[in-house]
Amino acid sequence: MEEVARFFADNVGVYNTSLAMAIALFYTRLEAPARKTAGRLALRILVALALTRLFAEFSDAILPNSISWTLLPVVTCGFLFTDFHPMARLARGSLLACSWLYSLSLAELLNAVANGGKLLAATVSLAYMAVILLVLARIERRAAASDAEITLTSVLPVLVTCASGLVERSTMILRSDIGVDPYSMSELASVMTCLSSQIAQLMVYLCIINLTIEFNEKKHLQAERHLMEGRVEALKAYRESGDQLRILRHEVKNQYAYIKMLLEQKDYERAEEFFGEMSMQANPTFLRVNSGNNLVDDIVNIELSKGIAAGVEIDSRIAVPAELPFEEIDLCGLLMNLLDNAIEATSPLGANDQHVDLSIVADQGMLVISVQNPCSNPPNEAQDGALLSSKANAGEHGYGTRVVCKVAEKYDGVADFTYSDGIFTAKVMLAMA
Repeated sequence: MEEVARFFADNVGVYNTSLAMAIALFYTRLEAPARKTAGRLALRILVALALTRLFAEFSDAILPNSISWTLLPVVTCGFLFTDFHPMARLARGSLLACSWLYSLSLAELLNAVANGGKLLAATVSLAYMAVILLVLARIERRAAASDAEITLTSVLPVLVTCASGLVERSTMILRSDIGVDPYSMSELASVMTCLSSQIAQLMVYLCIINLTIEFNEKKHLQAERHLMEGRVEALKAYRESGDQLRILRHEVKNQYAYIKMLLEQKDYERAEEFFGEMSMQANPTFLRVNSGNNLVDDIVNIELSKGIAAGVEIDSRIAVPAELPFEEIDLCGLLMNLLDNAIEATSPLGANDQHVDLSIVADQGMLVISVQNPCSNPPNEAQDGALLSSKANAGEHGYGTRVVCKVAEKYDGVADFTYSDGIFTAKVMLAMA
C-alpha cells in the first residue's frame, strides 16, 4: 500500500489530484440523477488532472510558484465545463483560484507544525475547498434557477476582490523568492491575511447574489403587473361592449314584441319597414357563454374570440354562482393566463388537435378550474415549480404560471400542472370561503 501511495505521489502528485478534484467540484452542478452526476464528475476529475499535470511542467516559467499552476487549469476547465452560465462560471472560477491558493497557506502552516508532507498538505487543501464549496452552495441556494440572469456588471465586484487577493498572494511569494521576507517564517501572518481576504470575497459574492435575486424578482413583478394591467384593460373594453350587447338584447325583446303586434294587426308594410331599420342597427357580436356570472362570462368570451381568431375550438362547461368572492384582477389574470397558454400551445398543431377543454365548476366550497389542451412536447419546469417558457426570448415570458400559482396561494388553493400522453392539464382550486 505504501508503495502504491509513493508511486502515485511521485508520478501523479497528490497536490495535482486535490486541485483536479476541487476544480471538478466547483464547475459541476450537483443534481439528480446521482449516478449520472457521479459519472460526469469522475470524467471531469480526470480531465482536470491531465491539465493540471500538463501545466505543472512549465508553470514556473510563466508566473511564480503556485500561481500559474493554479490559474491555468482553472481557466481552461472554466471553458470546458459548462454546467453554469458563463458569468456564474467566471465568478466561481475566481473564487476557486483564490480559495485554492489560500488553502496552500493553511496547509503550509499545519505542515510546519505536524510535518506531514505532501499528503497532509493536499488533504488540508482539499478539506478547505470542501468547506468553501459548502459555503457557496449555501449562498447560491436561492439563485440556482436564475444564474442565467447574472451579468458581467453584477460579478465585477467579485472579480476585482479576487484579483486583489491574487496580487496579494503573488506579492508574498515574490518577496519570499527574492529574500526580502522569508515566507517560511510568516506562515501565520500569511494564513490570517488569506482568511480575511477569503471572508471579504465570500461576503461580496453573497451581496451580489442577493442583489441579483432582488433585482430579478422586481423585474418579474413589474412584468407580471404590466401583463395583468393589459388584460384588465382588455376585459374592461370587452365588458363595455358586453354591457351594450345586453342592452341591445333587451331592446331586441321589446322590438320583437312590437313586430309581433304589427303582424297580429296585419300591418305587414310597417312590420317590414321596422324590421329593416332594426337590421341596420344590429350588432354582429354575440355572447357565446352566458353562465349568469358576468365577470366569468366576459373573460371566457374574450378567450373564445381569441381562440376563433387562432383557429382553436374551446369547449366550455361552466357552473358558477352569480357572485364569486375573488378580486376581478385575480380571476381575470388566472383565467386569461390559463386559456392564453392553451390557445398558444394548440394553435400551431394540426386541425384535428386544435381543441381546448375548459371547465369552471363551484363544488363543495371550492372553485375548480381545469384547462386541457394537446401539447407536442412536455413543458420545462423550474425549481420553484413554475413552468419555463420555450420561446427564444424566454426572459420576457414565462410569467403566466407564476401568476396562476400566486393567485391560487392567495385564496388558500393549489395549482397543478401535468403532462401525460400528449395532453397538458392545468388544474386550479380556489377556496370560496
